[in-house]
Amino acid sequence: MEGFFEDQGCRQMGRAFRVVVRTLFAIVFIAGGIVHFVFGRSRPDTYAAFASTAAFPWLQTLWRSFVMPNIGWLTVVLGLYELACGLGMLHRRTVPVAAWGMTAFLLLILVLGYGFPAQSWMEDLLRNRAGTVAMILLLLPLGVRRAG
Repeated sequence: MEGFFEDQGCRQMGRAFRVVVRTLFAIVFIAGGIVHFVFGRSRPDTYAAFASTAAFPWLQTLWRSFVMPNIGWLTVVLGLYELACGLGMLHRRTVPVAAWGMTAFLLLILVLGYGFPAQSWMEDLLRNRAGTVAMILLLLPLGVRRAG
């Protein structure tokens, strides 16, 4: 008896899932990198909102005291990081490294939030964190190198 994951239909669905997720994350991270290049120069003040949803007071302080005064060069670094991760998703051999790089970035966003104001912890969870958890869960299967 063949195992569940040995079924040809399941393998094809797994491949389709990987291709769709890889493509979506490549587009999102490449576009995100470009946005950081543009906003870092034209609208650096938009990054200040992230401090208000940081999960820890020390992170709020760090954001206001270090990140915002240095936002110009930090957005260049972040833009390059996101571009590298996005481009990594386009090449099969680099997908696991790109997926783990994206996961590391998303873990930071999970702790930092997206800067959307919230009146309660539940609203904050829904507006600033739940989507990030979903993205991390989609990326995890890509972080494992497959044989063949």
